[in-house]
Amino acid sequence: MVIFSAVILGLVGFSFQIARNSTRATDQALQMAAQLSAADRAATVPYDSLRRLLTADTIRSGGMRVFVRYVVDSIDAVRKNIRIITSTSVPGSRSDTLLIQRGRVRLPIPLR
Repeated sequence: MVIFSAVILGLVGFSFQIARNSTRATDQALQMAAQLSAADRAATVPYDSLRRLLTADTIRSGGMRVFVRYVVDSIDAVRKNIRIITSTSVPGSRSDTLLIQRGRVRLPIPLR
């Protein structure tokens, strides 16, 4: 009887670990999807409108929220760095930062 109860308690602990890891994986998948969506948005916004159109965003899924921020830094007259910072409302999670460098479209020089 003691061995049987020890086996049952071991299975309960194992199922708890599986449930905890699967919810972490779901939270991380949502954060990664939000980051990829933000990167696509930053890549498709016209160069001249980067500061105006890239605004902070909040994505809600159940009890979890994912916060997306954009930081646009000018390197020079034709290049800008865009930092995409994603963080979640889950306690203990770290924020992720993605760096994209955008440049103004250069018109081709016609052949002489």
